[in-house]
Amino acid sequence: MFYVGIDIAKNKHDMACIDKNGRVILRKFTFPNSHQGFIDLKTQLRQLSPVIDNVHIALESTGHYNYNLGRFLRQLGYTVFAYNPLIIKEFAKSQSLRKTKTDVKDALLIAHRLRSDVVSERYHVDDKIEALKELTRYQNRLIQARSRNKNLYVRLLDLVFPELHGIVGNLHNNFVYELLSKYPSPDKISRAHFKSLLKIKRLTADKALLIKEVAKQTIGKASSVHSLELIQLIGTIRHYDKQIEDVQKDIDKLMVELDSPITSITGISNRLGAIILAEIKTIHNFKTPAQLQAFAGLEPAIYQSGQMDSKGKMVKRGSTYLRYALIQAARILSIYSPHFKAYLRLKISQGKHYNVALSHVAKKLIRVIFHLLKTNQSFDETKLR
Repeated sequence: MFYVGIDIAKNKHDMACIDKNGRVILRKFTFPNSHQGFIDLKTQLRQLSPVIDNVHIALESTGHYNYNLGRFLRQLGYTVFAYNPLIIKEFAKSQSLRKTKTDVKDALLIAHRLRSDVVSERYHVDDKIEALKELTRYQNRLIQARSRNKNLYVRLLDLVFPELHGIVGNLHNNFVYELLSKYPSPDKISRAHFKSLLKIKRLTADKALLIKEVAKQTIGKASSVHSLELIQLIGTIRHYDKQIEDVQKDIDKLMVELDSPITSITGISNRLGAIILAEIKTIHNFKTPAQLQAFAGLEPAIYQSGQMDSKGKMVKRGSTYLRYALIQAARILSIYSPHFKAYLRLKISQGKHYNVALSHVAKKLIRVIFHLLKTNQSFDETKLR
């Protein structure tokens, strides 16, 4: 058996290989991140062994640069694993106290880490899960971009029509967008025909009349530039709304195909469930719930020295996306699940701040998720302890 480690970079990759005894077979093979580079890699791998099953390959999962290479190798029939960079970093510390980092050393470290793993099916990721990760992270970027535009939109209204917020409550209601798209300044609103305002869906007569009256006396000051910006910001926000909705449809389709028990948990929708599944990738990555908790960055830092033994704040390493989804899911569970609601109250009664208590709910949720994914069972609240 040959164990191949590949250190990933943007423009080129470095490969190293060891045998089952840990002997270095190939210390360095550098190939460009290109079609010809991939062909050269294929040739090099076939020289190691013509039998594909005799070669296991591991990549460091750094950003998006490993996706094309991983797919290429799997299409050739190779068993390919992906390691979280944190795992490689900790493994490097266990191998040497010297602080050295080179591409060659990294590739060898990855190969040695792969050889030391006893569970061969770990780190193999389903193509649907990879697609789910791409979609959920893309959707997150869209949501962040929309949020930035929403903040600019609110800021602009604070300048041109600050009183509107107090009248409509939510500046992001569709009727508000429609109103401001047609009449993008207080002056235009005040001069609009009342019947025209009533054609806007969900804008009541009383509210339309009040908006017209307040628009005449607003302390804000609009200009043609402000009106242009307001119209374009609303258009941009609505564009992001549509994109986010379209991405969610594709996420929903994948979730149906995956048929994961995770969505049987009270309050976990396809959106949060998809993020959790995509970041975990495969539950075989983790031997215990504690390892999954550590990957989510929800475990406390531990300080032990001599007679000192204490726990600090959460380390917040690992996947920020997974941690976000778990905390959001814990918040929903604490409202709709009787068991988790009681658990949250218990932690608060013990003197814990709400956010700390919520993190305990998230940790309990991790244990539930770990069990469901390992056993492929649906959530059953009556079995919780």
